[in-house]
Amino acid sequence: MLASEIKLASRPSPRRDRIRTIAVTSGKGGVGKTTIATNLALALAKGGQRTMLLDADLGMANVDILLGIHPEITLLDVINGQHRLQDIVVAGPDNLQVVPAASGRLELATLDRSTCSGLVRAFSELGDDVDTLVVDTASGISDSIATFCRASQDVLIVTGEEPASQKDNAALVARLHAEYGITRFHLLANMVENEQAGRHAYNSFCHSLDDLHEVTVSYAGFVPLDATVRQAAMAHRPLIESFPKSRAAMAIRNLALRTGHWPFAHAAGGHMEFFVERLIKQNNVEMEVKS
Repeated sequence: MLASEIKLASRPSPRRDRIRTIAVTSGKGGVGKTTIATNLALALAKGGQRTMLLDADLGMANVDILLGIHPEITLLDVINGQHRLQDIVVAGPDNLQVVPAASGRLELATLDRSTCSGLVRAFSELGDDVDTLVVDTASGISDSIATFCRASQDVLIVTGEEPASQKDNAALVARLHAEYGITRFHLLANMVENEQAGRHAYNSFCHSLDDLHEVTVSYAGFVPLDATVRQAAMAHRPLIESFPKSRAAMAIRNLALRTGHWPFAHAAGGHMEFFVERLIKQNNVEMEVKS
C-alpha cells in the first residue's frame, strides 16, 4: 500500500459553539467497530477536541478493555437510579472522557427503546465541556442501535468487504431510513488491503442501496488490514498510542481529521438528539442577545 493512500487531511478550525455526535455502528459483528470508535475518539482528543466516548454496545462493552481502564460504576448504575450520568464519566488518555457500559449483563443487552431514549436525554445534564461525542453502538439492527443512531448527527457505518457484511449493513440502513427517516450516512471500509479495495467495498455497498433514492452515503475512507490492531488489543492499549506510525493508526487519525469537514446539521433533525435541549437553549439565548 502506498503511503499516499493514507495521507493526512488538513485540520479544520475548531468550533466550540456546536457539539458533533457520531454514532459508530455496523449491521454485522466482527468488523472492528469498537476498535474504530475507541481510536477515533482518542484521535480527536489528541487533536485538541474535547471528546467524550459513550460505550453504547450495551451488554457487550469492550471500550474499557481497549483503553486499559477499570471503571467501578457504569451505565447500569445510571439505569438502576443509583448514580447520575456525570458520576460515571471516567478519565481516559489525553483527557478523553469515557462513559462505560457493563459487559455480560443481560439487563443492558435487552434495554427497550424508552430506556435508551432516557439515556440520550440524560446527556443534556452534562457540562459545557464537550466538542464531540463518539457513540460505540452494538452490532445489528436492534431498537437500542436505532435509538442511538437517530440521536446522532452523523452515522458512521463500519463495513468489511465480504458479502455478509455488506448485506447486513444494507439491512441496517434500510431500517434506519424506513423507521426513523435517517437519510445521511458515512461508510468506512475496515480491514481491507488498500484504497482500491476500500473504494470497491463502498461502491458495492452503494449499489445495494439503489432502491433507496433518498439515502446518501459518503465515503469516509478505509483502514487497512494491519497486524498491529490485534497486538494493541491484546495489550489492552489503544492502537494509536501503541503503534502510532502503523498504517491502521495513520488511517484512523486521518478519519478523525476528515470528520471535521463533514457538513454540520444546522438544526434538530425532527427527532430526539444528544444535547438537543442545550442546543435549543443556546440558540434562544443568542436570539435574545441579538434582539
